[in-house]
Amino acid sequence: MKKLLLSISAIALTYLASAQIIVRGISPAPIAQNYAFTWADPAGGDWTTPDWNVPGTYVQSTLMLVEDGTPGTNAQGHPISQEGCNALTNDLTGKIAVIYRNTCNFSVKAFNAQNAGAIGVIIVNRDPEAIGMAGGTNGTSVTIPVVMLSSVDGAALVAEMANGPVEVFMGNKQNLFANDGGANKEQALISRYGSVPLAMANNAYTFGVGLQMYNFGSADNTFSVTAEIKDPSGATVYNEVVSNVPIVSGDTAALFAGNTFAFPDYTMASPAVGQYTMTYTIAVDGATDESDYDNVLTSSFNVTNDVLSLARQNSETGKVLVNSFPSNATSSYQACMRLQDIYPNNTTGVEGLYFAVNASNDTIEGEAVTAEIYEWNDGWTDVSGGWATVTFDALNPVGTIDYVCTSNADNEVVVYAPFSQPVLLNDDQRYLVCLTTYNPEVGFGFDNGISYDGNYGIYAQPISPVNIDGTTWYSGWSGTSAFSLGLKIVGNVGAEALNSVDGIAYPNPANDVVTVSVESTGNAELTISDITGKVAFKGALKLINGKADVNIASLDAGIYVFNVALENGKTSQFNVVKK
Repeated sequence: MKKLLLSISAIALTYLASAQIIVRGISPAPIAQNYAFTWADPAGGDWTTPDWNVPGTYVQSTLMLVEDGTPGTNAQGHPISQEGCNALTNDLTGKIAVIYRNTCNFSVKAFNAQNAGAIGVIIVNRDPEAIGMAGGTNGTSVTIPVVMLSSVDGAALVAEMANGPVEVFMGNKQNLFANDGGANKEQALISRYGSVPLAMANNAYTFGVGLQMYNFGSADNTFSVTAEIKDPSGATVYNEVVSNVPIVSGDTAALFAGNTFAFPDYTMASPAVGQYTMTYTIAVDGATDESDYDNVLTSSFNVTNDVLSLARQNSETGKVLVNSFPSNATSSYQACMRLQDIYPNNTTGVEGLYFAVNASNDTIEGEAVTAEIYEWNDGWTDVSGGWATVTFDALNPVGTIDYVCTSNADNEVVVYAPFSQPVLLNDDQRYLVCLTTYNPEVGFGFDNGISYDGNYGIYAQPISPVNIDGTTWYSGWSGTSAFSLGLKIVGNVGAEALNSVDGIAYPNPANDVVTVSVESTGNAELTISDITGKVAFKGALKLINGKADVNIASLDAGIYVFNVALENGKTSQFNVVKK
């Protein structure tokens, strides 16, 4: 899987102006669903495509793959002739063209399809996300709608095309039917975490329930919405109905706490380890919804033994779920999750972290990743005032891991890295838990099957901020907000945490000499052990302004654990890679 180049969003929620814009499989049944997409929006000035913000602006037709006669296959194994970079040889009159992304500009593909008679274009990305599309050389000559789908969704449509005609709707659905209510997952509240440790679940774990719903129909109507949560056994543990919600045609209703129509919060009672399913169901009061595909929204979250994560659990491996590796850096990349909660007791802490790393060339061996927990002590700013008002200037590190990937077999595989001492978590303290790489070809795993956009908009708090190239913080990746960073939560760590101090060594990896840096001054004892626990070196260390040079030229190549014991009884532990 190659590195993804994704658009970065400052505000994730989209409201009524775009909620009715959809790409929907109409037939046959296996593809009858909404698809995540990006579209060529003429508002940017580099496209002259139809404006889907205008109600009733759409195309609907059968799909057809393009052909331009170019021989060969591309890196993804698709015919180069289906990239549509040259004049097309097939007649696309009245069809929606399907084109693979790769070697030429999006507008060139779209213009060639338009000249062959197509009424719309679907570009299939080479990666499992859709990205933004610049108009390029021919954008101002393209007058048909253009969208991009992920490689996964595109492959599903193409596979179904082999069985017969596939029909798709693309555009604005407002007023196409008289009775039509709906919602989308980006504007629905879900569990605050995809994975919740049992100890936290038993600590009256609570989250808000609610959604933003729309009347897409031409008739004024009243609506009812049911919210239901089922536990791992299938038993219903939450079932609430908000009834008689009046919404005029083209308007919206926010069913959130504090509004006229709202759901009560959900608080866990007697939780069980396993997957919970949350479902919102929308109905038109006294009528049949004439377009009901967006009437049911479903999400899931897991109660785990000891893992806390925005991502869900992989049912096959039991580890955090990873299916996307977004990255768009030129020098450094830092991905984080915000953590601020109430814990079961005052000795709850983080023993280590689960995560996955991806190198765009699949060569991950020797790649260094820094994992850190920071106390985020900047003054709180509500993100509804704009992302630019959020600052990251007062980050106090309280736990650090220097992790080095040991094998190419670890590429895109969930690994575990322990802290030298568990990191104590304090109630209601705001933290950032981050992974950092200084190789722009490296990305970190996300779970793109769960969206926290609704939570971000309602709670007005960051979910998974990222820092690109060490200078600019963003609210996260567009459409991908669940960072697959799993925190192993343990109890009774207070005393251990108080006896540890932060420390690092640099450069890391190193050849002959490393500089040990510890938050202390004076005499210390250094013990260097290999990964089997065998002591390779033991001797005195004199810290001057917290630093001391250590000669490791005599050590064999490999990973070593440095343990620095200070005169005051505290210790610092970290890993060093000897080249």
